[in-house]
Amino acid sequence: MERHIPWDLLISHLKKETGTEEEEALAVWRTTEGNESLYGEIVALWHEIIRDSASYHPDTAYYWKQMEARMAAIEKRKTARSIPLYKAVAAASVLLILSVFSAYFVTRNYFRPDVCTQTYRALNGKSQMILPDGSVVWLNTGSTLSFETSFLKDRRVLLDGEALFDVRHDRKHPFVVSAGDVRVEVCGTRFSVEAYPDHEQIKVSLLEGRVSVSARDQELMMNPGDMAAYNRHTRMLSEIEGDVVFESFWANRHLSFESKPLRVICMYLERWYNVEIELDPAIADTQVYTFTITDEPLETILQIMSRINPIRYSFEQDRRVIIKDVSPSKKKMPMK
Repeated sequence: MERHIPWDLLISHLKKETGTEEEEALAVWRTTEGNESLYGEIVALWHEIIRDSASYHPDTAYYWKQMEARMAAIEKRKTARSIPLYKAVAAASVLLILSVFSAYFVTRNYFRPDVCTQTYRALNGKSQMILPDGSVVWLNTGSTLSFETSFLKDRRVLLDGEALFDVRHDRKHPFVVSAGDVRVEVCGTRFSVEAYPDHEQIKVSLLEGRVSVSARDQELMMNPGDMAAYNRHTRMLSEIEGDVVFESFWANRHLSFESKPLRVICMYLERWYNVEIELDPAIADTQVYTFTITDEPLETILQIMSRINPIRYSFEQDRRVIIKDVSPSKKKMPMK
């Protein structure tokens, strides 16, 4: 079976020149087994080229032409013979890496300065980034992630805020997250770290794999479902009870509720929108809702909720929201 790789579409996507139909076509291609992994490699390599070229402003059009030429050569070398899918993916990945890095290493060796720090910030909402090794990171609002340009040799990142990590496995190069006094070390796994500078605790929640969490002279080995917390005041690291899925759900692309009470919904809204909600106990368990959130503003969601079951809400200072029952005087009187 011949494996089709839409190089032109991938290039247009990375150059942000695609329309809605092209993005939908690319999304369909990515759902095929093995394609998502290849896509991650392509994106990671291109982002690394962009980052390393920032200091000397290369002729990016030239490098794209070189990249396209090599991709075309790869397409010509593909065979119509039936080969296992995993071999086709591996072959395409290796050829792509060689083609991209042939230009990348030349520019890096002659123009790139010594190791420097790359910093990413999620200022106006959660954002996804792909690290040079293909690992995926979701940054929550107001969070910052930094790493050195030598990342592929030394996978270390510095976190200020909150992030969900889906780390690509590499036993030879452990992945290390530093957040304040806390250090999380893994080879490949899925976990979240909450380390806001104004919070008393730094929390680590493990969804998959195993991680080592250390702080000063203390260390914990964590298994899936475990949570750990480091208290900045007491400087103590300990295991804690908690829901690891709840701690990391904010990084999902959407949030759905099916006949859930307002008390439960507000718990999730607080995490999703990074706000504090003060809920009237009188309606905490008496009103239920069914709806889905993607990227709508919180006020839009509250407007929808108030149409389903009447509520009164207000936005206060310091990201506080008050939700109350509609007072009797404002409720509609029954028709006589």
